Amino acid sequence: MKQSKSIIKSIIKDIIKGNRRLYWYLYTKLKYFFLTNIQFILNKKIRLFKISLLLPTRERSKKIIRLLDSINESCFNIKRIEILLLLDKDDKELNEYEKISQHKKYKKLNIKIFIQDLKTHSERNNFLANNSLGDIIFPINDDIIFKTKNWDFEIDKEFSKIENTPYCLWINCGQKYNYLHCDFPIINREWFDRLSYVGSEFFKFWYLDTWICDLSFRSKKFLITEKIEVYQYSAHSIKEEVDNTHLKNLKNDIPQKDFITWQNTKKYRITDAKKLK
Repeated sequence: MKQSKSIIKSIIKDIIKGNRRLYWYLYTKLKYFFLTNIQFILNKKIRLFKISLLLPTRERSKKIIRLLDSINESCFNIKRIEILLLLDKDDKELNEYEKISQHKKYKKLNIKIFIQDLKTHSERNNFLANNSLGDIIFPINDDIIFKTKNWDFEIDKEFSKIENTPYCLWINCGQKYNYLHCDFPIINREWFDRLSYVGSEFFKFWYLDTWICDLSFRSKKFLITEKIEVYQYSAHSIKEEVDNTHLKNLKNDIPQKDFITWQNTKKYRITDAKKLK
């Protein structure tokens, strides 16, 4: 009897999960189709936005070189990109970062370095956002590269479909179900101004992207594009990428503590999603 109930519960759970996937798949596809065609019908002009890349990093100067090279090689209009680096005061590679920022190879990049002692990943991103000038705010990691040529112009095209309202853009991060999660969601200035933050400071390190995605679902103020692709050299799946920074983020059971925090903060996500509507 207990086994039968367990099987029924499992079937119901799978049906609910399947319906959820189908709903968001159809919703996001139809929405993208609708907004794209409205833009074409109304002959909306493509605006060129100033884009702020938020980049907290620690002891990863070599990985920063890989990222900056990809930005250099893939940008459509690099002059309107600002890269905001946040370093810890006790980072052993401070001098290396400074040398990189001044290297002639990156002279066209607008790199701004901030040195602060902040406790969490969200605090770091929020600090950078408050010091940014961009119309578009793009939190990134130091272990990614941009694969799409002219990705910044693709951002222009997607956000040009949106009027002056808070919005989030989900890009291609290699997720199997890209309509359920995005590792690197991009927000516009209106989104940030409504909430006064990029990521919730409830968490020690994780869940910045998950929080933004959840607000996207609840407010329905998001758009998904396959036309912007990044690749992450994740230490979770690539042994050679494991370093002291990754190990530090995993210690003290931070992932589990952040998961518990996630479960206990639903009411705050509901409240903040309403601010975006």
